[in-house]
Amino acid sequence: MQQIFKVILCASIFVLFPFLNVVSASAPYETMTVSPSGDLIETQTAYEPLGRLFTGVEIVNPEDIFIDSKGSIYVVDSGTKKVLVADSKGSVVAEIGAGILGAPKGVFVDEQGDIFVADYEKEKIFRFSNKGELEHEYGKPDSPLFGTKSPYKPQKVAVDRRGNIYVVGEGSTNGMMQLSHAGEFLGYYGVNRTEVSISSVLRNLIVSEKQKASLFMKTPPAPDNLAIDGEGLIYSVTQGTKTETIKKLNVAGQNMLYPYILDDATLVDITVDANGNMFVMNGSGKIFEYDSYGNLLFVFGGKDDGTNRLGLLKQPSGIAVDRFGRIYVSDKETGMIQVFESTAFSNLVHDGIALYKEGLYVQSQKYWESVLSLNSSFGLAHTAMGKAYYKQQQYDEALEEYRLAEDVMGYSDSFWEVRHAWMQKHLEKILVIGFVLAALYYVIKFLDKRKNILNGFRRMWGNIKRRKLASELLFLFRFFKHPIDSFYELQRMGKASVLSATILYLFLFVAYIIQRFQTGFIFSSYRSDETNIMYEFAIIFVPLLAFIIVNYLVSTINDGEGRFKDIYIGTIYSLAPYLVFILPLTLLSNILSGNEYFVYLFSIRIIYGWCLVILFIMIKEIHNYTISETFRNIFVTLFGMAMLLLVVFIIFVLMDQVYDFVYSIVKEALLRV
Repeated sequence: MQQIFKVILCASIFVLFPFLNVVSASAPYETMTVSPSGDLIETQTAYEPLGRLFTGVEIVNPEDIFIDSKGSIYVVDSGTKKVLVADSKGSVVAEIGAGILGAPKGVFVDEQGDIFVADYEKEKIFRFSNKGELEHEYGKPDSPLFGTKSPYKPQKVAVDRRGNIYVVGEGSTNGMMQLSHAGEFLGYYGVNRTEVSISSVLRNLIVSEKQKASLFMKTPPAPDNLAIDGEGLIYSVTQGTKTETIKKLNVAGQNMLYPYILDDATLVDITVDANGNMFVMNGSGKIFEYDSYGNLLFVFGGKDDGTNRLGLLKQPSGIAVDRFGRIYVSDKETGMIQVFESTAFSNLVHDGIALYKEGLYVQSQKYWESVLSLNSSFGLAHTAMGKAYYKQQQYDEALEEYRLAEDVMGYSDSFWEVRHAWMQKHLEKILVIGFVLAALYYVIKFLDKRKNILNGFRRMWGNIKRRKLASELLFLFRFFKHPIDSFYELQRMGKASVLSATILYLFLFVAYIIQRFQTGFIFSSYRSDETNIMYEFAIIFVPLLAFIIVNYLVSTINDGEGRFKDIYIGTIYSLAPYLVFILPLTLLSNILSGNEYFVYLFSIRIIYGWCLVILFIMIKEIHNYTISETFRNIFVTLFGMAMLLLVVFIIFVLMDQVYDFVYSIVKEALLRV
């Protein structure tokens, strides 16, 4: 019985993987994914190195690899100057282009089975039949639109369903060249844009139009590789830039992906699987997998450190994926084609994404639940679960999932539904309570007018206001109506003291902490569960202390009348709108949805703007300046604050170095003694 089992097992391995010289290997690299907060975190292995393709076949410098709809594998080799063709099992069935190709760089096979090869040396695109016969040569276009001086050094090629040919050429800064099936030049497609730097912006503001024309004009980078999916959409990768390194182009040639999708200037190749998932590879052998919307799924692979382990690459040059989800990567330096196979974990993710992409959120739920059981920090899974709960009208559960995914838009939609249901249930009670309170207010007001029933409360409030500290704290509210008179009374009549100002500074910190951590999820930019009180303390009081000190020094030099005490007290009283209104606004943020975002945004801007106006009045009145002198004082103060912080930073660095020096000496002395 055991002998029969061994025979069956060996036969299964032979049938499944006949072309691999190593059938399995543990991954010598970490697999990363994106957490809900946007950080890269380690996750379960998504792809394992399966082995090497083409054993016993001479491959010198594989430049590109392509897999057609039938599973046939095409590898273009610039070393042997030909294209190797293998069947889906990895057996070489043909060699194309021998004696014709010069330095082939790219290969593509269209739906009819015609093989297109981009030849860098011959400066042509060669089209071969599926039997390897040369059918056509596409040389440099002679169209005036192409330009006589435009370079034509084909490196990569792709063909759409209509037979149009897209060529990536060296130095083609106008984008990909588009040719008809007959070779007619149709134009450029998917041109990259130049990055706007601060220096270029400042230069454009300073120089004249004539000088701009005489300056060297920066040209956009040329695409380096391309791919085409089953729907005919073109994808490209570009090296040497930080924006739009990966592009998914529509019919008009416009990018449909986030421009800062990946900050990597060494991207080599891109390919797309049947579900629209994108696989991008950089020069260090890292492979990035994105879904069709541009969400990062996995990062795996890496640079070979000389140990020659499967899964690591020395000079990656091309990437392709077959209909079973296996990834094929060509390594130009080693002359190998490595194969990666998806694991059970990545298959769960892919199955969930396939249903999610079709809008079948509920059906995809079981896959995402399995993913989260394995990795609870998989961000996309929480978003998909939120969608599933939302479709099933389980809004409370959707709220929790969207919060875990840090998906503000989804959270807002679910919160609106929860709030709407709560309002429908309790609206009658709210109206009754509101009516009762309004009636009670008018009854008390009427009785007080007739019988003075509130005289006791008025006397008590009057006694409180007559207390010095309470009076100084309540003086804060006078700044809303009469800020100019208030600063005069503050400076000349002593309406506020250092004690009251210090209490308000402490209240400012408390109000800031409450706003920081209790603002509604929709409006809060703070997501961390960890709190560093000293850091938060420094965020508030370092700028305030720097402002007070520098403004006093600047004003002393410029004949300002304000004392240090006046500036210390006046600064906190200038923040009266923030001190009074930020807590109610924080409370309000917890009952607003994203549809009322303008209410919160407008209110917070009013508060900050109001504080700045009162602060301007404070500087003007405390120092008895004119308006122009006040503006000059503010600008000099801001510059002085920057210089002060720079000096403090330099001193801190020097002190740290002195400490390290002294510590090393003491440690050395103790060791020697």
